[in-house]
Amino acid sequence: MNMHLFKKILRKTISVFCICGRCPSYPKKKEPKTYCEFGKSEFDVKKRGCVCPECFVWKINRFKDYYYCEKGKDPRSKI
Repeated sequence: MNMHLFKKILRKTISVFCICGRCPSYPKKKEPKTYCEFGKSEFDVKKRGCVCPECFVWKINRFKDYYYCEKGKDPRSKI
């Protein structure tokens, strides 16, 4: 299996647990989420609060930061 296909499958699997879409800062555009694992949004993000600490993906990876939608993926991400 090539790496691109593997990452696509992994993103789909992880996104089931992602709560970025409920975040008040989410840009409300149709785009892939799980920013802590895959990188920042391609749209402008207006900081209106952050739900990262409530997210299973954030907790299981023991991430510590916030606003991944603006900054990009966590350096501890293994993806």
